[in-house]
Amino acid sequence: MNSKSLALVITFAAVAIVLNAVRIPTVFYPGTFFQFSQIPIVIAFLLFGAKIGVFVGLLNLVGGLALFPVGAAGGLFVYPFDFVSLLLMFAGIWLARMVMANRSEWGRFSVLKEPALGLTIGAFALRAGIMPFIDYSVVYHVMVPLLLGINLREAYISGLVPFFVLYNAIIPLYVVPVALVVAAKVRKHLKI
Repeated sequence: MNSKSLALVITFAAVAIVLNAVRIPTVFYPGTFFQFSQIPIVIAFLLFGAKIGVFVGLLNLVGGLALFPVGAAGGLFVYPFDFVSLLLMFAGIWLARMVMANRSEWGRFSVLKEPALGLTIGAFALRAGIMPFIDYSVVYHVMVPLLLGINLREAYISGLVPFFVLYNAIIPLYVVPVALVVAAKVRKHLKI
């Protein structure tokens, strides 16, 4: 990696860490918020590949824990599970790229011929399809009781499941398109 690329990676990580401070609370899923810190990480993934994207995500994880703690013990699972959801979006984008590149039966669908839509659908499918199960089983049945000492009733957790799905479905719908537009502009102007 040349020095220009390294400087951009550091820049994306710094922007992601700073964007951790921008949080829009959700009204439907208690204790969660929409944030924009994943956008520069996905941009780095799109521009430089999985290794750099994951590295920028890890830097954001460490920086977020150090600079923007979320409650007493909440940060110990907010940032790591945010990173897990990011990895699911990376996998969805990668799978969508593979399907579009292989021109397989799945790649012939007109919706997957449009790269922005196909990549967004891939990220949406994996994050919205897997992360709610992780929220339900790991976050609310293991991490919340372990770290916060709160044992929530099963009826309460089960009532939140539609909101787990909604929350994890909304995020890729704004993160991936914005990241694709910015990555295209950066690639064009900086000739990466």
